[in-house]
Amino acid sequence: MEQTSALFLSVGDIDVDVLIQVDRLPTRDGKVNGSLLRRTPGGMAGNVSVALSRLGARVRILGRIGDDSDGEFALRGLEAAGVDTGFVAHLGGATTFSCIGLLTPDGEKSLVKLMTPAYRPNAEDLSDRVSQGVSHIHLTSVGDPDLCRRVVEAARSVGAGTSLDIELADCPSDASDFFDAICGFDLVFCNSESRQAVDAMLGGRLTEAVRSVVTTLGASGAEVETEGLRFFSPGFAADVVDTTGAGDCFAAACLYGRVVQCYDWSEALRFANRAAALSTTGLGAQSALPTAAQVLESLSHHQM
Repeated sequence: MEQTSALFLSVGDIDVDVLIQVDRLPTRDGKVNGSLLRRTPGGMAGNVSVALSRLGARVRILGRIGDDSDGEFALRGLEAAGVDTGFVAHLGGATTFSCIGLLTPDGEKSLVKLMTPAYRPNAEDLSDRVSQGVSHIHLTSVGDPDLCRRVVEAARSVGAGTSLDIELADCPSDASDFFDAICGFDLVFCNSESRQAVDAMLGGRLTEAVRSVVTTLGASGAEVETEGLRFFSPGFAADVVDTTGAGDCFAAACLYGRVVQCYDWSEALRFANRAAALSTTGLGAQSALPTAAQVLESLSHHQM
């Protein structure tokens, strides 16, 4: 696999996903029938790292695993994909972070995070040595404001770009803390749910804190707001098996397009939308992550 000179640093969670097939998603106080499908390596930082590597980028990951077989399983998956795992910390006595995914026959899902001390690194883990030589730092959790600020500081010290994925489950409850945490990032990714919640929390000031905001809209596509520009890019149909990790694939493909290929926003969103659609055709977050050649070939077919 040919790789580029740009080096990405992915900071955040590494986990093992436990995928369970259900006939429907449970309602409040409800019960559904389920069966175990698969245990797969995952975690948002893990998924982004593998997706970037599959596309052809060089990737380093900063994260934590527990002192257990799940941690070794997750680490082997990253290493097999060509990700530099030299800065993954092994926490003695801790269990590796895991996530239970409930999947319906049409590929939709609900997730339960099983939190542990190995969920994410802290600000002290992001040393100067970790960020040395990095072109872009991507953080997958907004839950630790100190870590958010450290990412921006570390990136500035090496002249790297920054991006942040905002998930509703990780958002700080205090609006002032949240605003301070995200200030200075070059790019923020939200899905439609987290974007609505963030706008309500910040009174529509998200675009004051960061340079660019990309909001993903599932199968409908995505839109970007940057420097007074608002641009929408439609999604692509796919034979969906599992949507787990599709947002992580989108973020990785968007970053690859912008940083490596120097695409404009129209090209980057189109590339990322297609990559994310392809990623849903396999079971688990990492099984169907495409190469850049596969994304471009698929896009060329849609132009005919």
